[in-house]
Amino acid sequence: MARTLTADFIKHYEGGAVIHGGVRLPGGAHSVTVLFGPSGCGKTTVLRCLAGLERPERGVIHFGGETWFDAEAGVCLTPQQRGIGFVFQDYALFPHLDVTANIAYGLTKLDKAERQARVEAVITRYDLSGVAQQFPRQLSGGQQQRVALARAVVCRPRLLLLDEPLSALDTALREDLRTGLCQQLRELDIPVMLVTHDRAEARLLGDQLVVMHGGKVQQAGSAEEVFTRPANAEVARALGVASG
Repeated sequence: MARTLTADFIKHYEGGAVIHGGVRLPGGAHSVTVLFGPSGCGKTTVLRCLAGLERPERGVIHFGGETWFDAEAGVCLTPQQRGIGFVFQDYALFPHLDVTANIAYGLTKLDKAERQARVEAVITRYDLSGVAQQFPRQLSGGQQQRVALARAVVCRPRLLLLDEPLSALDTALREDLRTGLCQQLRELDIPVMLVTHDRAEARLLGDQLVVMHGGKVQQAGSAEEVFTRPANAEVARALGVASG
């Protein structure tokens, strides 16, 4: 069955903020969907609700024919039940575990041989062999980012979610790593949604672009379409382009 994700939900916060998460990730051919918009517009909230890390008050989330969340029916699957991989903005690596142990953390249900085979495969894939026994504090920012991505994909998730995966890096390093991250994501045979507020990242990384402003989705479509034909002035300002 096509791994299409459809979501239409509302999340309320104390103080009056309301986030409306209306998004769709296409099934079939692999693509990267970028959730884009200024800081505070609700991007991370949408991502966390899709992951099951936060619970909306209303609405539904469906993936590949499964119901992940249905407020009226009282359904809310855990992140583990949804089978998602999540890369946090600060990477959230365990400081007391070395690279190998960080990557293997979510594989406790596998037998030793299978666990070792999977970990060795992603260590090689993400060029981490030289730092496999080092701890997060000994790694560069780029190495930490690759460890976090390796830890997310080693569990073979059905959906990968990344929250500002390059924002923890300085500007020069972030620019250097964009192309590498683009290639890494396109090598995965799973749907990907990535949050960013960086225009260059959105244009390079995204096949599909979802633009948020004021807690709502303002436009969704191919990256080329959204950048060349912004739906309104808010989208045009966010993208730094002229509106039609």
